[in-house]
Amino acid sequence: MEKFKTISSNVTAEITEKKSKFIAHVFYVETPEEADKYIKQIKKRYHDAKHNVFAYAIETGDRRNCCKI
Repeated sequence: MEKFKTISSNVTAEITEKKSKFIAHVFYVETPEEADKYIKQIKKRYHDAKHNVFAYAIETGDRRNCCKI
């Protein structure tokens, strides 16, 4: 089995640059459905955000599911 790095806990980080706030959320998920659930929660929490960028990668054996919205 190959070793790889993964997410050990959910994390949120925030920075402000030139009066713009950037908020990052990192979640451990095992399925695209779990990723979609988190994405919907974040979109609802930050409904007034001008930009929402999401991405996820899920690896299962020799197959990888990726999505960027």
